[in-house]
Amino acid sequence: MTNSNQQGVAIAVGNQKGGVGKTTNTVHIAAALGQQGFHCLIMDLDPAAGATKHLGIPVNSFAGALELLTTDETVETLAIAENMPQNVHLVPSRPQLSEIDNLVSKYVDRTRILERPIEQARAKYDFIFLDTGPSAAFTTTVAAYSTAEWFLLSAFPHPLSLGGLTEAFNDIADVRKHRNPGLEVLGVVFTNVDRRATKLRAQLEDVVNEALPGRRFDTSISQAVILPDASGRGKTLFQFPKFENIPVAQQYLRLSIEVEHRVRHREEFLQGMLGAPPFAAFDMPDSEAEQVAPALAANE
Repeated sequence: MTNSNQQGVAIAVGNQKGGVGKTTNTVHIAAALGQQGFHCLIMDLDPAAGATKHLGIPVNSFAGALELLTTDETVETLAIAENMPQNVHLVPSRPQLSEIDNLVSKYVDRTRILERPIEQARAKYDFIFLDTGPSAAFTTTVAAYSTAEWFLLSAFPHPLSLGGLTEAFNDIADVRKHRNPGLEVLGVVFTNVDRRATKLRAQLEDVVNEALPGRRFDTSISQAVILPDASGRGKTLFQFPKFENIPVAQQYLRLSIEVEHRVRHREEFLQGMLGAPPFAAFDMPDSEAEQVAPALAANE
């Protein structure tokens, strides 16, 4: 950890609608924080294993989240470090995680199955990202919401995304009421943003501002072909040579600075008194965000 006097924080990442950039955001925010010297763990808690695939780990090639939650295996023994982004480790997933309900004792409180591994991780990592599946009823998703301090939402300017956000808001309120009153929304990040689609973006901003005032991140992630290309290669943008020349990578750096700033100043943030973080050096004109194909070619 960068600060031995503090324990790491757990951030659940989700949205009750698939295809909104949730996993892409998870791995890139973690990688961006890693570039700044923070130690990050990603726990892939989705049977679809999106984070595992995105980081280039062949599914079924390693023990991971299933063993962590159903055996005495530890985070230290299961976390993968090799070929990961700088300062990022991964507890992988695989499709068999969908059978977890058949493997956990009926006498175990399934909302608490993440408590032990997260406590292990807090001692070693600054940030623990819990990449959840789109079903709020799935065991690992409920456990993540019940254990984390923060919830980070992903959304993109599309009518279906608006519906997913509304469901997520309701689920968070339900979790706070019945299971985890300490869960707070860290923020909503807009992804796959086409700067020309101003009407849909304005609708999305209105929904977020009304439901969660002050929780929208200032930084949004542009629509960029380099992101699915990076995923197909099993990498993050920060593992490309000269990533600093890739505009979307700079956006993720800015976003990660916002994340760290809010986490570090939790009370001021929750009281609505937190100012903007010092990320002016990372500012980049929006017009550059679409110049990603040449950047990809330059990094091949």
